[in-house]
Amino acid sequence: MTSSLQQGINAAKTGHPQEALNFLKDALIEEPQNADVWVWIAAIIDDQDKQEIFLEKALEINPNNIPAQRGLTYLNDKKQHEVFVQDNQLSDETRPISPFPTSTSTSGRKKDQGWLKPSKKEQENTSQPKQRDQKKKEKQKDNNNPTKLSLFEISLIGIVVIVFSFIGLLTASSLFDFELPLDFLNNKLAKLSTEPPYPGVFLYENEIFFDIRQHEGIPTHDVGIPTSFDTDPVIVFWQTDTSPEQIKLIYETGDIISLVSYQGKGGADLFQSKTNLETGLYCLQGPLHSPSSNNSAYWCFKIASPPPEG
Repeated sequence: MTSSLQQGINAAKTGHPQEALNFLKDALIEEPQNADVWVWIAAIIDDQDKQEIFLEKALEINPNNIPAQRGLTYLNDKKQHEVFVQDNQLSDETRPISPFPTSTSTSGRKKDQGWLKPSKKEQENTSQPKQRDQKKKEKQKDNNNPTKLSLFEISLIGIVVIVFSFIGLLTASSLFDFELPLDFLNNKLAKLSTEPPYPGVFLYENEIFFDIRQHEGIPTHDVGIPTSFDTDPVIVFWQTDTSPEQIKLIYETGDIISLVSYQGKGGADLFQSKTNLETGLYCLQGPLHSPSSNNSAYWCFKIASPPPEG
């Protein structure tokens, strides 16, 4: 029977948020200590304050929950962006001020005679209507000609929008479990200098193929499990009947690690993690195509810290 959590996830992916929320509420009662329930509820609702509370609850349950970590990072960046945009908006009263003062030539200027000067009171009475008219004209001019942003300000706003849009897409892909076509951004993709020596699955390191033995289930011994000191290893599938789309990388804690799959020399399928791996046991999982088996095949390897020099 499908769990309430899975039903909620399915409803969310098919565009039925209210139905998803109802299932997730049931899941919250059934599995209150499941961090994924809190993460998915945060992904469904629109209230940012509640989203933050739910994501913090998920991290309280599982501090290593990557979607919750990314979600909180996205919300914090979004808040900082809103403050940044608000602080950098130009006031309606801002007007361009010339950096060059207007120079008035004093040559030929006649000195006012004392008796020609109007009294202080007359000056005030005369200047006040003129000042009011001048301010009125300036205000009308500002309304008709709103302040224009400089090219630098427009470029800066454009960069901020692009950066936060990209962060939003990454967070959404993590919360809603869909892949973004970002392989072109990865400059670390390895290339095979030669084809593997025979069909199978290999750990490719320093242009050497290390055989990875296939297991039916999580192995209980280290036979056929190579060790790498590289936190960004390359796994090669050569002439196997397993589709790249069906391969998952599982950490020893049960977390699913995001993969980049691409083709190498001779049509070999290559896999690399999108992030550097921690030390521990990792297994690539794929379905067995044997008619007599309903289990999955596992190809496991270890990441270890390099030995100290000297």
